[in-house]
Amino acid sequence: MIQTLLRSGKKFSASNLTIYREDPPLIPTERYAAAFLVGYRSGNAVRRNRIRRWLREDFRLLESESESPGNFVIKFKGGDIVIDHITLSGELKTLYNSIKADG
Repeated sequence: MIQTLLRSGKKFSASNLTIYREDPPLIPTERYAAAFLVGYRSGNAVRRNRIRRWLREDFRLLESESESPGNFVIKFKGGDIVIDHITLSGELKTLYNSIKADG
């Protein structure tokens, strides 16, 4: 599923994040499924896991507000930059709103 979305999904980008969404949905579902990709260049395992936890929680909160089904891949493309939760959360919310506005 992840490779298919990365190749053929609809792409929305910001400075540190890229979200891929199924377009059109391959498998109709009643819930959403999301994969969070954080590369090894983003830091050690503790830092990568922290970024994944932040993204997972923020995406869960955004999805609970609108409850739109589908499959998503959220990719953190930051390298050695230092990023805080507030900045990352703001970028995710902006991208998510652009996805919802797109349809």
